[in-house]
Amino acid sequence: MNITPEIGSTSLILAACVLIGIFAFRRHFAKHDKLKPRMVPWIIISLAAIATGFMVLVHLVNLLGIETGRN
Repeated sequence: MNITPEIGSTSLILAACVLIGIFAFRRHFAKHDKLKPRMVPWIIISLAAIATGFMVLVHLVNLLGIETGRN
């Protein structure tokens, strides 16, 4: 199997999505003692990172030669 630049860049994007998702989940579930509400919706950011990561994962599988769509 030949490693192309597309596979490398897709893998980096997937890793970034995972890291952003983990960071946002940790921020969302962190203890919050202040009376002011949080201004950043961390759960929405984490869910968006997970959804993007899933799409990137499917793209990576397609780049590796496994067809995931309809025939």
